[in-house]
Amino acid sequence: MEDWQAIAAEVSEALADVGYTATLTRSTATGPRYEWDGPADPVMQTFSLNVVEDAFTTRYSRDDGGALIPRSVRVLMVAAAGEAPRMGDRVILPDGPHEIARVAPLQPGGTALLYEVEIAA
Repeated sequence: MEDWQAIAAEVSEALADVGYTATLTRSTATGPRYEWDGPADPVMQTFSLNVVEDAFTTRYSRDDGGALIPRSVRVLMVAAAGEAPRMGDRVILPDGPHEIARVAPLQPGGTALLYEVEIAA
């Protein structure tokens, strides 16, 4: 039986060796207890990520008429150590902040080894 936690740690170390550290930011807010209290102030959380820039690729979606719409994305490999990235989070790379458009975990055996993260190219 595989020790997926140990494999995830090895993958994280390998990504740290060949990649760099980026910052993940997430805006969270708890709603007001009562609607007359008004909106809650957002709270920014930050996390460190080990990142390897993988590729530029094109993803396709369809419009209402069925036509294909191309979208260029940058693909990042992110270590599964620490906080898991989510769609809508922002990742701060050397060229600036980017919003995460898609997250796909690589998780054989149910344990995430790394995340494939897509941002706009």
